[in-house]
Amino acid sequence: MTEIRGPRSFAGFAVRAMVVHTVTYLLFGIIMSRVFDYARVFQLETIRDFMRPVDSPFVLAGPMLQPLRGLVLALGVWPLRGFLLEHRRGWLVLWGVFLAFGILGPPGAAPCSMEGVIYSKLPLWFHLMGLPEIGLQTLAFSVVLLRWERHAMGPARTRQGPVHPALTEFMKALMGACFAWIGYAIGGLLSVRLVRRAIDIHRAAGDARTQLMFVAAFAANLVAMLAYARWCRGSTRRPSRIPRARIWRCCWGSSRPSSSR
Repeated sequence: MTEIRGPRSFAGFAVRAMVVHTVTYLLFGIIMSRVFDYARVFQLETIRDFMRPVDSPFVLAGPMLQPLRGLVLALGVWPLRGFLLEHRRGWLVLWGVFLAFGILGPPGAAPCSMEGVIYSKLPLWFHLMGLPEIGLQTLAFSVVLLRWERHAMGPARTRQGPVHPALTEFMKALMGACFAWIGYAIGGLLSVRLVRRAIDIHRAAGDARTQLMFVAAFAANLVAMLAYARWCRGSTRRPSRIPRARIWRCCWGSSRPSSSR
C-alpha cells in the first residue's frame, strides 16, 4: 500500500481524530447522561467521593478539552494507521484495542475495568452502567475515523486485506452481546416504568444477586452469539456469516416486556 507519511499527513489525521472524538464524546455523553440520570447518580454515597457533580466547573469544561484528548488518541493510533487501513474491518480491530486496553484491561483501577471491579469500592452496577457509553462511543469513533481516513486518502491509495476469521467472529459476537445488554437494561427500565415501581439504588448496589444478574446476562448473550456463529458456519442451510438484521431483532426485540398469555 502506498501512503504518505509526514507532518501534513499526520496533521490531517490528527484533525479528523480530534473532530470525530469530540463529536462522538458529546453525542453519547448527552444521551447516556439522560438515560441513566448522571446528575442523581453522581450524588449517591461512594459515587460522589469518586465523581465530581455534573454542575462542577471541571465537568462543564470537560467537553472543551476533548480536542486535546483526540490529539492524544491520534498519536496512539498513528503507528497502527497503515495496518488498520489495509484491512476491510480495520475499525473492528481498532475497537477491539479500545475494549482490551482502554476499557476492560487498563493498568489502573478505572471504572468499567476488571481492575476497577476488584480493587475499587465502586459498586458493580456503576461499572456496568458506564459500559454502554464508552463502548458505543469508541465503536463510533473507530468506524467513523477509519471511513473518513479512507475517503480522504482515496481508493487508489488504500488496500484492504482479510482479517483473521476467528477474531472477526468473536468481535461480532462481542458487539452483539453489548447491544443485547443495552436492550436488556432498557427493557428492564421500561418494565419498571410501566408498573410504576421505584428503584432503590442503594439496596440494588449492595445486592450481589442483582449485580451478578447483569454479569450473567452479558455472559449468556456472548456465549449465545458465539454458538450461533459456529452453527452458521457448520450448517449448509444457514449463511456463513451472522445476519446483522437478525442480531438486531434478537438483541432489541427480546428486551420488550413480555405480555401475559
